[in-house]
Amino acid sequence: MAVIQILNEQGAKVVTLPSGKAVIGRAGDNDVVLDDKLASRKHCALEPINGGFILRDLGSRNGTGIKGKPVKEAQLNYGETFTVGKTVLRVFEHTAPDIEILDSGETTLEEIGDDEEAEALEALVAEAEEEEEPLVEKISVSQEEILAKARRDLNSLRSAGEDPGFGLEQVALFDHQGKPVHTSNTDDSSSEAVRTLRLLYYGAFRTRATDLHFDPVEDGCQVRFRVDGKMISVVLLPEQIGRALLGVVKILSELDIAGRQGIQDGSFVVACNRRVDNRVSLTPSMHGEKLVIRVLDSATLPTRLDKLGMPRNMLKPVTSLCKMDAGMIIVSGPTGSGKTTTLYTALRTIDARSRNVVTIEDPIEYHLAGITQIQVNTKKGLDFAPILKSVLRQDPDVILVGEMRDRDTAQTALQAAMTGHLVFSTLHARDTIGSIYRLLDLGVENYMIANAVSMCLAQRLIRMLCGECKKAYKPKPSQVARMRIDARTLPTLYAPTGCQRCMGVGFWGRAAIFELLSFNDKLRDALITTTTIKDIREAAGEWSFQTLLESGYQKVLEGLTSIEEVERVATRE
Repeated sequence: MAVIQILNEQGAKVVTLPSGKAVIGRAGDNDVVLDDKLASRKHCALEPINGGFILRDLGSRNGTGIKGKPVKEAQLNYGETFTVGKTVLRVFEHTAPDIEILDSGETTLEEIGDDEEAEALEALVAEAEEEEEPLVEKISVSQEEILAKARRDLNSLRSAGEDPGFGLEQVALFDHQGKPVHTSNTDDSSSEAVRTLRLLYYGAFRTRATDLHFDPVEDGCQVRFRVDGKMISVVLLPEQIGRALLGVVKILSELDIAGRQGIQDGSFVVACNRRVDNRVSLTPSMHGEKLVIRVLDSATLPTRLDKLGMPRNMLKPVTSLCKMDAGMIIVSGPTGSGKTTTLYTALRTIDARSRNVVTIEDPIEYHLAGITQIQVNTKKGLDFAPILKSVLRQDPDVILVGEMRDRDTAQTALQAAMTGHLVFSTLHARDTIGSIYRLLDLGVENYMIANAVSMCLAQRLIRMLCGECKKAYKPKPSQVARMRIDARTLPTLYAPTGCQRCMGVGFWGRAAIFELLSFNDKLRDALITTTTIKDIREAAGEWSFQTLLESGYQKVLEGLTSIEEVERVATRE
């Protein structure tokens, strides 16, 4: 029966090991219990093999060492030593030499052996006492390489993207009530997690990231940014810093710090040269809690419709309709296609001082000055339809309905447009004609659609080429054919390359492409007399309107994006 000899400040003892796996640590239910404050509760494990053991570190705080070097997994022969905190351990096949075994299964030290052996053990104990760089909690020496690379990757964020107009020292963290928690004046020299979070935010502002993802993985916490709709890996944080950073976000959002198995949502504020709201979502996963932070930076919202990338032939009718007293504009597209941004920008063209503007949203993403914003709360019975009916009794001029999800909401919104209100709303539909079909699918009558809707917009977001690294190239004949352009008159086209500014992606920023369908008498007549999407599409085909794909190809010809990007986003198939 194998035994393990234990030497630390309390003296020495010998413990008989079980025939199988032996867990070592501070927890009282371990096979080998250590009285060492530097040991984790479940620190490491020994698994027997022929002629020795496999030693595995169990993700301990301070690591497991052999000959002064940290190990995650190593083969250990009988008679070899390893360290846990300030404790030196050695495994023997049958019994430890020069140790008197007591009835309790433990021993007291009678004699350690010769002077050389004693000096070697003392050196190992002294090495375990050496201090490491202070963090939120002591970083496992087995993850020092991860920590070193993480610091290099984090420092690279200082020069990524573009100068946001402020420095890292101006990034401050506030709770959801706006009370300062960690500011530029806060002494956070001992908090690696706080410094890391502030640096990540500085990098997010430089790269215009809309979401920060913290994914728990086997080796630590993988941080990714969503930039221009695509995920970009930023840094792999050591597990301890990842856990501590999660705790910081929970404190900022006033969430349950101990809760790890439930879904939690919250919010907090980051200040730089402006206030930036952040929405927090926590969900349990296999390796721990996954954290996603949505950055709601109102400074990134366009202030005018032309800043959306809307072409002039569409800009004029949309702007004119926003000045009307009654009517309805429907914006369609998939999730994340910029529908809310377009509607917010349209609302900003309306003089809220002279008109009563009300929005119904789920959730409220950005605060708009001078506008009454109402958030949906289904748990309290506050869904779109009942809120809309209540709003209509409060003398509104302009109403934004975040989404028409059901027949009741859609009919109430269309009725409001027919009775003298200007209504904005969204639908999940593929294109403008699909918006009509979606309303029919919800059970709305043809005549209501024909009389209430003034305009349908469909949109997508395409990435724009990085101006510092895009390169000219000659497209394939098949690509030119799809664009229906004469190759002889084809302007210079460009493709993505990648540089430090765009983090190697080749794209920088996004713009919307639009499809516009204005309702006129012919289309209204067609809607009243037919019920099939095929007939409606054929009727709409009598009038010229630019499709999403055509709108995207126009930006390709202007040298703003690539053919592949447009076809990825706007192709129907």
